[in-house]
Amino acid sequence: MEMSRNPLGEDLNNSKQSEKVDSVLEDMDVEDHTKEGNSEEKFNRSLNASMESRGGLQSECDHWKFNRSLNASMESRGGLQSECDHWKFNRSLNTSMESHGGLQSEYDHWKEKHDAADNRRSNLIMEKVDATDTKIKTQRQVEELARKLDGTDEEKKEKENLYEREIKGLKTENSDLQKQIQELTKAFKKQQHVLEDIKEDLQAENTLPQKNINFKVEEAPKDGESSPDISYKCFVTINGIAILESGQTLLTFEDIEVANRVIKKGKYKLDFENKPVEVTAKPVTLNRTTQFEINMNMSKKRLCVRDLPPDLSDEYLKDKLELIFYKPSIGGGEIERVQIDGSRNLAFIDFLQSGVVERLVKQKHFEFVAHNTRHQITVEPFIDRELNKLQMFTGFSPKSVLLEGIQGVEETEDDIQDIVQIFFQKPTNGGGEVEHILHSHNRKRAAEFETDLKEDANSAGL
Repeated sequence: MEMSRNPLGEDLNNSKQSEKVDSVLEDMDVEDHTKEGNSEEKFNRSLNASMESRGGLQSECDHWKFNRSLNASMESRGGLQSECDHWKFNRSLNTSMESHGGLQSEYDHWKEKHDAADNRRSNLIMEKVDATDTKIKTQRQVEELARKLDGTDEEKKEKENLYEREIKGLKTENSDLQKQIQELTKAFKKQQHVLEDIKEDLQAENTLPQKNINFKVEEAPKDGESSPDISYKCFVTINGIAILESGQTLLTFEDIEVANRVIKKGKYKLDFENKPVEVTAKPVTLNRTTQFEINMNMSKKRLCVRDLPPDLSDEYLKDKLELIFYKPSIGGGEIERVQIDGSRNLAFIDFLQSGVVERLVKQKHFEFVAHNTRHQITVEPFIDRELNKLQMFTGFSPKSVLLEGIQGVEETEDDIQDIVQIFFQKPTNGGGEVEHILHSHNRKRAAEFETDLKEDANSAGL
């Protein structure tokens, strides 16, 4: 029994030693394979190292050979040998199973990593494809924007050129307009001077002729009758004036024949202190004469109201005016109708009785309250004016003569007028009695004529 136990223990020891030897040999083989591609120097160093460790290995190998011989001697023992084989098989199987479990877990671990890497690789490929598409689209957009930018730059340059041309054109047009403005300003100033000269020429003192007006006393109206309105008619004549230039003299004779003789002879020589002067006699032609008739009628029943407040309706104004001028306390009376002229802020009130207008006109101003605001209104009689028989014609003065050419003399206007009047009053010079004389010395003067009712209708006197 002791022999049977020792060979088993030894066999186990031998198996352990054989495993160590196998592992060493496997390590050597692995080392030889891994270092197969290295240089000869590295191989020699490895061989020397392995030879140094063979002393210990040799002893173990001898012991292993002894165990193998012992095992061979034990093969004859069937039961022990089969049990030993069964044990070795189980041991090898367990070792293989343990090794397989570790490899399986490591395999699963690396498979998971591989799958994760594969998924990540797929995602990266998809992202790359998307990024490539985005890149292509972006490149196309950039190219399109670049084309648009080029087109915009060209359009901008065209617009700038167009604007520059327009600005140049406007500047040129502005310069031309400025020149035109300057020319028109000069012409305007010149025309203003001409107008001022014309105004000076036309300035004359116009006074209406005195007329004697005869008023007739009418009988007082009977009860129930209204007094008639006050009417006035006049005939107005506006004669044209004659403008005397510098050096001209206007003569009016009492006799037409004298004026005709002077004009017929034409040339005369007048003696002044410093030199003789030759003058020319011409007829006088007047400017346009206007005649018209004015008819005025002042009503005794109609009142004119002025200065009405604006922005009030016609109905409101009518009601307020009726309330004011119906009161007997202010001299009012019964009203027939009220008319509003909003464009001129006027109102016309017709009363049923005469005498009301006369009483109200004496007071002249009245208070008018509208929307808590006080206003002052003015009343006056209503006067209807008409212009009739308007006539316009060009007249002449047959008794007047225009003398020209009195220039460069040192005498005053009064002295010149005296010299001329004395010369043309002498019958030896073809003259006669002078009625009026007017000389213009170094200025323009206006001579006004009026109609001579005793002579022909177209004649005029100075």
